[in-house]
Amino acid sequence: DGVRGGRKYSDFAVLYRVNELARSLETTFAKSGVPYKILGGNRFYDRKEIKDVIAYFRLAVNPNDEEAFRRVINYPARGIGQTTVAKILAVATAHEVSLWSVISSPETYDLGVNKGTLAKIVMFREMIASFIEQAQKLPANQVGTAIVKQSGIINDIYQDATPENLSRQENVEE
Repeated sequence: DGVRGGRKYSDFAVLYRVNELARSLETTFAKSGVPYKILGGNRFYDRKEIKDVIAYFRLAVNPNDEEAFRRVINYPARGIGQTTVAKILAVATAHEVSLWSVISSPETYDLGVNKGTLAKIVMFREMIASFIEQAQKLPANQVGTAIVKQSGIINDIYQDATPENLSRQENVEE
């Protein structure tokens, strides 16, 4: 009914100055069934850096997740451009297999890429395979730390101290 103790949810506001607080507030409200709106900012889980980390987590538990795969195959930049991704997608579609299947057995599929690009694809595959292995053995916080470090996200967001990157750093640390 939206009314608690004679007051409506819309009678209340929560102000915060530190982005790190957004996640805990959103989580608490969601678990408690309290409706909320974020004004003047993005929801914690809608932020790019958080979506990127979550995409890596998604691949760690399901390497066939095409949306996650496409989101992070070249983030942070690792020299696997849109042309290469399009080739992987075309081969996967033609053979009716997942993108992960294509990069897991590049010798089976003719991607039409040079050796340098193939080496970058293999390095990406090995990194994701290590996350898969870690996800089966380690607690989520340790897997998350590995993802942020080994993927290169940490290097990307700590490259300079702009206000935007400081905010991204706080979000990823949270």
